Amino acid sequence: MASIRSSGSAVRVTGLGEAVVPFLVCIFSVILTMLPYGLSSSLVVAPSFAFIAIFYWTLFRPNLMHPILVFVVGLYQDLLSMGPLGLWATTYLVLYGYFLFRRQYFAGRSFASLWFSFGIGVLLLTFVSWAISSIFFTQLVSPRPAIIQGLFTFFLYPFYARFLAYFNRRISRHM
Repeated sequence: MASIRSSGSAVRVTGLGEAVVPFLVCIFSVILTMLPYGLSSSLVVAPSFAFIAIFYWTLFRPNLMHPILVFVVGLYQDLLSMGPLGLWATTYLVLYGYFLFRRQYFAGRSFASLWFSFGIGVLLLTFVSWAISSIFFTQLVSPRPAIIQGLFTFFLYPFYARFLAYFNRRISRHM
């Protein structure tokens, strides 16, 4: 059961509140993903903060990252992006399943090893999103935006993972 505790000036949410933190962070990550990050007047890049969050929570809190939540996060991104409906929901679910299946392999690995594995996930994410987009638009779309998105997502992982680790520590203290 959820409860709210007050200690001094801080309010703490426990129980159900902690269980929804990864989901809410993923929803926030979708919003961050949808913000345009322009490198020039002709190139807008949108790193996939949502994918970083799904990868992180799948490895570190799989009990709080259910496949239905991953689907909802992906569907939310599909609706906001106004692209092919199901693109992100399907892509995130497939990659979630892969990383959940391989979770034991990742246990105890160094950060560099996790980052490398994340990079493989980004390659898959980039290829699958490009392929589905090409199928949806019935023509080969330029892979350039997907590649740039993948590169920015890969290089932002260490910074955003640190942000996610903060929430993970907060949850760990109360569970």
